[in-house]
Amino acid sequence: MKIKSILLLSAVSILLCGCRSTKETIYSPDGNIAFTLNANEGKTTISLSFKSKKVIENSPVGIEFSDGYFGDNVIISHCERNNIIDDYDLVSGKASHIRSESNEAHLYLEDETGRKVELFLRAFNDAVAYRFYIPRQKDISQLEIKKEVMDLKIPDNPVVKAMSLPNFTSSHENYYTTKELESLNDSILFDMPALISFPTGEYMAITESNVVDYAGMMLTTENATLKGILSPRHDNSGLCVTGELPRRSPWRVFQVSNSIGTILESNVITTLADPCKEKDLSWLEPGLSTWPWWNCYQAPENLKKGDINTINQNINRYYIDFCADNKIEYHSITGIVKEDGNEICWYYNENSRTGVPQDSDDTSRPYKDFDIESISKYANDNGVGLRVWVHWKTLNQNIEETFSQFNKWGIRGMMVDYMDRDDEEMIDFQKKVLELAMKHHLHIQFHGASKPSGLNRTYPCELTRENTKNYECYKWGKEYSGDIIGSEHDLDVAFTRTLAGPSDYHLGSFRAVRREDFSPVFDHPTTTSTRAHSLAMYLALESGLQLVSDAPEAYREETGFDFIKEIPTAWDESHVILAEVDKYLVIARRKGDKWYMGAIGNSDSRDLSVPLKFLGEGKYSMVLYKDAMDSGSNLNHIDKVENCVFSESTIDIHLAPNGGFAASLSPVD
Repeated sequence: MKIKSILLLSAVSILLCGCRSTKETIYSPDGNIAFTLNANEGKTTISLSFKSKKVIENSPVGIEFSDGYFGDNVIISHCERNNIIDDYDLVSGKASHIRSESNEAHLYLEDETGRKVELFLRAFNDAVAYRFYIPRQKDISQLEIKKEVMDLKIPDNPVVKAMSLPNFTSSHENYYTTKELESLNDSILFDMPALISFPTGEYMAITESNVVDYAGMMLTTENATLKGILSPRHDNSGLCVTGELPRRSPWRVFQVSNSIGTILESNVITTLADPCKEKDLSWLEPGLSTWPWWNCYQAPENLKKGDINTINQNINRYYIDFCADNKIEYHSITGIVKEDGNEICWYYNENSRTGVPQDSDDTSRPYKDFDIESISKYANDNGVGLRVWVHWKTLNQNIEETFSQFNKWGIRGMMVDYMDRDDEEMIDFQKKVLELAMKHHLHIQFHGASKPSGLNRTYPCELTRENTKNYECYKWGKEYSGDIIGSEHDLDVAFTRTLAGPSDYHLGSFRAVRREDFSPVFDHPTTTSTRAHSLAMYLALESGLQLVSDAPEAYREETGFDFIKEIPTAWDESHVILAEVDKYLVIARRKGDKWYMGAIGNSDSRDLSVPLKFLGEGKYSMVLYKDAMDSGSNLNHIDKVENCVFSESTIDIHLAPNGGFAASLSPVD
């Protein structure tokens, strides 16, 4: 892996004269963005302008420690200015190689009590960010942060789109609220990222990067001010962050552009994350994986007879054969099927309910009468990697022993589930998982988890995260799906959640019905978007591990499955071709010399003219999967069309209600 960061310094750009100031501004390399820290009039505030348009106005920032607030009556003792070039590779992401330029101001702050806090400002062409650094200092040995202040005053009453949450302890899965800022009810908790749409055409996204050794941040509102709020510790201490110094906060990130495509294409979140320390990542393979939990381990009836071990050997070998036959990299074991058809944990447990762990549960031992070692050997012998599901609390009881046992069994990765919070303790747990997973060469899929923050750069074993209300909700009830989970929610996720990073979404449904005909079925789930839309979701959402969630029999001889089988899960570059928030998204991604393109639309039908300027020179063979003429009523009906195109070509295409299209484009010699 190639990783390089260069600081370009000059006598003009470094200020170390000891001169004190109260205001510093940095500009993006292209000069379009101005980011200012102002310590005038007793308050420390930030402001942000894009092409001379104010998008954040004089907004207080600071830290409230247990012994006082840092942010009032602050002076800037000195400032260092750097031009930074980041040049690095990613194992999985929206691009494989990233070169990024930014300008940085490193500010040394001091208040009238003598407390010192450093502040870093960074300005990119598509974003700005800031973070605090609290150094070791006299008379302060322990860090105790009660809250961090980020009170954003955003002008022009823009539209805010963000996921609302009931409290600090939740699965980070919900619908998206879309309202004008002044119409938001005070004290509602919102997860980041949040997307801000200004009436004058600008967009701003708010999130954070490099969340380690700290608490996660959410958003709330008060009198039309959007406020950052740290997740509190669970010990009821009234604190959010504790421990020893020095300590860095995560980066507070504001992506800004007059093009939503520019924000979606941005790699600033991984650029701000710490580089990976491990040189050899040849063991790490992004890919597709079965997810039998979604379809309730559907398999031929003759395989579901016998004792527990016989049934599960048969079912898992059936899915492994399906993977081997279709070049799907991984098979997932979420639990084991009992003789009565119910599912329980695959690992040793005294309570069969997967979401209710007991102290005696043990992720390093299989459930009695379940031969996981034999299944893993069968998978590896057939060129298929085995993955398993684990509850975070049980895993945390003996994580090193578990990971060592996984290595002995030949397991390649896991889903870690039910974390349901992003306080300091849970952030520390996730860091521990990622560090040990890198050591043991295991990949990680976090579920019931907070947003990603660029750690797929620091710890490339993190292939994906959930942090969405996704297609599993179709199984549970109309209040979870029906008219809400569907094409509009898919677009909300694509325009908001994906800004933070990889998004796991239980994709691959090949059984869809009209919304008016939808009824939840737990063991034979259906969805409410067209098959072409379902295919395009593999492109709308970037993820190093994409799930093929339906049953093998749902795919056999079905049009479109050949597209899923070939879809990459790590990309060399990505471009937004057409986009309108809430309405449609057309995106193209490249792997090697081959391009893939997909579009998802809302519940309105529409016609699109899609330019292919992203293609290189020469002729391309395009295989197009599009909504059929009757896809509005028969959502599983899809047309497959093959023809040749060029970069000068434009394709005119019709999207059915809840529709889309997907295409692969290969160069022709």
